[in-house]
Amino acid sequence: MNRDDVLEALRRTNAIAGLSWAFGVACEQILEDFTRGSGYGALTAGVGRYEVLANRLDRVFSCGDYAVDAGMESAGLDFLFEGLSETARTTMPLMPAGTVTRSNLNGSNGWSLEGFRFITHAFEVGERARLDWTRATPTVQAVSRQMPEAFVPSTLLDQILQAAEREDLAAQDVLPVVGMPTYVLGHALNLATFERELIIGHSRYNDDLGNPWNWTEDLEAGTDGGPVARPKPGAVPPRSDEPDVAVRLRPAAAAEDVK
Repeated sequence: MNRDDVLEALRRTNAIAGLSWAFGVACEQILEDFTRGSGYGALTAGVGRYEVLANRLDRVFSCGDYAVDAGMESAGLDFLFEGLSETARTTMPLMPAGTVTRSNLNGSNGWSLEGFRFITHAFEVGERARLDWTRATPTVQAVSRQMPEAFVPSTLLDQILQAAEREDLAAQDVLPVVGMPTYVLGHALNLATFERELIIGHSRYNDDLGNPWNWTEDLEAGTDGGPVARPKPGAVPPRSDEPDVAVRLRPAAAAEDVK
């Protein structure tokens, strides 16, 4: 599976809208809960974002605690919308249940779509090109050591080199088996400037101090590929020229039961 296949699947299923919504409302929650004025630092906010983002992804994709059968996506709205702002509730994209499913990897949160998986990884705004996967967890290291999708052994030497690398990995018994093509959903948030970044990419094990990515795609950044500055919580969001996406609107009968 190559970059085009991954991006085409994300767009065709409207999963990009789900990823963007989950990240946006997670950032909204973190900016509200973890402020420097209250004494919270980047570490606490980072751990909080990891957990809140996973929760919001489960909600929009009907996974985990929010799993429902196909066609029942609007059932149990009290539970689905618990703790969400009114804006988050009314802008949640309506994703058919089963489109994206939970696919954890060695204890790391993961989700799968049409034969590939993505796991989440936090980084600092503006630092995506300076990530060092050799210092990451064994799971993230294993993901970054997947061969590029376009590589096809064409000579006996190529095959020997691949076999040697597999033996090297087998010797490192702390590294888990990845099992399916797995990509990184990278996310960043600056608590002071409100800048944020959301990318998906094929990580590259950069023990040579080189590029940490085989490829990346910005899921909501500006055309220059840099971080996006967002308004403070509660401010009016900037106008977008992007086409509207289907949103999850509460049925009138169920709205009365939502607290």
